[in-house]
Amino acid sequence: MDHSQAMRAAVALTTARRTGVRIDALPDGTVPQSHEDAYQIQDCVVACYGERVGAWKVGATHPAAQEKLGVPGPVAARLFEPRIVHSNHHRLPDTFMVRGLEAEYAFCMSKDLPPRETAYSRDEVEDAIASVHPAIEIVDTRFSTLQQGALTISDGVNDAYWVYGDGKSDWRSLDIIKAPVNMEVNGEVVVEGNGEQVLGDPIVSLMWLVNEHAQHREGLRAGQYVTAGSCTGLYPSPQHCTARATFEGLGEVVVEFVKA
Repeated sequence: MDHSQAMRAAVALTTARRTGVRIDALPDGTVPQSHEDAYQIQDCVVACYGERVGAWKVGATHPAAQEKLGVPGPVAARLFEPRIVHSNHHRLPDTFMVRGLEAEYAFCMSKDLPPRETAYSRDEVEDAIASVHPAIEIVDTRFSTLQQGALTISDGVNDAYWVYGDGKSDWRSLDIIKAPVNMEVNGEVVVEGNGEQVLGDPIVSLMWLVNEHAQHREGLRAGQYVTAGSCTGLYPSPQHCTARATFEGLGEVVVEFVKA
């Protein structure tokens, strides 16, 4: 995709982010024809938006999610600090259209992992993890209808808001693969899952981001977070609900959607 086309698409998506006014489509001639086009637009959004990147997200880490999004494997996007909240119980104005809920393990990075020619080993990636946190990602869209495939990637993989709770630095004692992870809505468990839903192991998801995606960009920085992918799939929740994600051995995060 020509750079000017990518920038035109990015300006439209950035305007939608800033104003909250959803768009029906990207401008003529700027619709991404491949995942490479889509990531080019996504990268241009980062430049246009001008907000600090505080975290990365990995999505489509389960075959069911890949089929729903229309992608062959995991996808990624950056998360901007104004839409990142550290809280175990957060009240959020309900301005969402989709309001998709995902319970996710998140890693806080203690070291820079810049791009390099050789892949980082699992030991190197694990040594760069400062702590593991429970998190809820809230999925939405800048479009007037939920998109799939390249359009989803160009729109930051449907990022909207991300809330993470207090973590544990002794994370190696946790079973982040088999330990139950539940999503409750209004006091009722609506989805049960675990870390196996995240490419079989959330650290595998983190390694994919480090070695397959971020290495073609700026890499990861100390202090940034990586939310590794949903342990519970995408649950479309009702308006003005209360969501609770519980992670056995780690803790929980609660988000209340209140009338705007």
